[in-house]
Amino acid sequence: MEQHNQNYSTVEQIYDLYLRYPHISTDSRNIKQGDVFFALRGENFDGNNFALQALEQGAAAVVSDSVQVFEKYQETERRSGETKRRGIFFFCRDSLQMLQELAKYHRNRLKTTIIGISGTNGKTTTKELIYSVLSSAFKTRATAGNLNNHIGVPLTLLSITADTEVAIVEMGANHPGEIAFLCSIASPDMGILTNIGTAHIEGFKSRENIITTKKALFESVKNSHSSKAHLFVNQDDEALKDYDFEAKTTYSLVNPSDYKGRSIDCSGYASLWIEDTEIQSSLVGSYNCYNMLAAYVIGRYFGIAKDQIRKSIEQYKPANQRSQILKTRSNTLILDCYNANPSSCRSAIEAFANMKAERKMVFMGAMRELGEVSEQEHKNCVDLLAGKDFEQVILVGKEYRGLQREKMRWFETSQELADTLSAEPKIEGCTILIKGSRTTRMEIVQDVL
Repeated sequence: MEQHNQNYSTVEQIYDLYLRYPHISTDSRNIKQGDVFFALRGENFDGNNFALQALEQGAAAVVSDSVQVFEKYQETERRSGETKRRGIFFFCRDSLQMLQELAKYHRNRLKTTIIGISGTNGKTTTKELIYSVLSSAFKTRATAGNLNNHIGVPLTLLSITADTEVAIVEMGANHPGEIAFLCSIASPDMGILTNIGTAHIEGFKSRENIITTKKALFESVKNSHSSKAHLFVNQDDEALKDYDFEAKTTYSLVNPSDYKGRSIDCSGYASLWIEDTEIQSSLVGSYNCYNMLAAYVIGRYFGIAKDQIRKSIEQYKPANQRSQILKTRSNTLILDCYNANPSSCRSAIEAFANMKAERKMVFMGAMRELGEVSEQEHKNCVDLLAGKDFEQVILVGKEYRGLQREKMRWFETSQELADTLSAEPKIEGCTILIKGSRTTRMEIVQDVL
């Protein structure tokens, strides 16, 4: 690319256009008139192959790092002259890096209060609850879905408008150092870590690396020198409790803290008692009380009335297979199969065991990215399931092969399970917990239940 060095576009040039055309796209299949298309490369795709097509579809500009595509664009422009003017072509060294630089450039010009959120379990649900609470009083933006990685965080930041008062930016990681990198882009004013458990251990290699990586969010806020700097600390998490920073608010269900709540038994749904206020949610599992409590505490910090916080949390309806209840003609399904790791599976099983229902079954998919502890963690999960009074347990994934006990069945894939259930007498009158890592695709069994 060196021969084109003089043609490299600057972040300032792209930002000037972004201010006029603020919608960023990384998927050429969904290009709309006036979008700015970033041609990103992945393991199985290269967005540069669709850069010129994006211009034909009406993109205001494309950002590409392909010499070949840039030269083709220049040649086409020379031939067409003034008869056919298309959008602008920004040529750069690295499209992904430019996306990240553009997001950082934009963030540094915003007056918006940025709340960074991370953690092993519950961060997306907590983010949604915080958004529900804060948006009742402020113009608020939050990460869409779980776009929480090196691409998703920049896209979230670039979706924030100048009039946005508060933005909640979710940050995920499965390798050391990733949270620190995301913080270098987002520069969060405030931070909350839901908890620190064992997930993606294959990428992190050790629990110590997980703790260091996640705590980078707190360190970023602590060292930011922002006048808004504040942390929200879960005092019941051993890795987080008593974190050394003056500007913090603590919360818990067990240990002494600024806000101490209490979980209330409400037929399996998470219900919280805090400051003489009872909050009844539509979330399954008492472990969600921590997520509710975090949203409550942040709402109080921002000066929102207790009753308004209660209403906002109670109005939230879970979706996307996270603590989501689905009633079919035959059964009640608890879909919690967007993600799974040892701590989230343990919490889900314990909560489901305490739930009031006549007939209970568990469909448990494998936990992925556990590396050398995978075998032991799957055995631990089966041990826990075997100690509960469930009518039947179905295990899915090669990780569970040979681990099944009495009243347990094993299937290698969720599709194999779905096909088998389709050929058997239909299960009826059961409450069924469906849990597993995203790649096990446990949700496909809901159609036969």
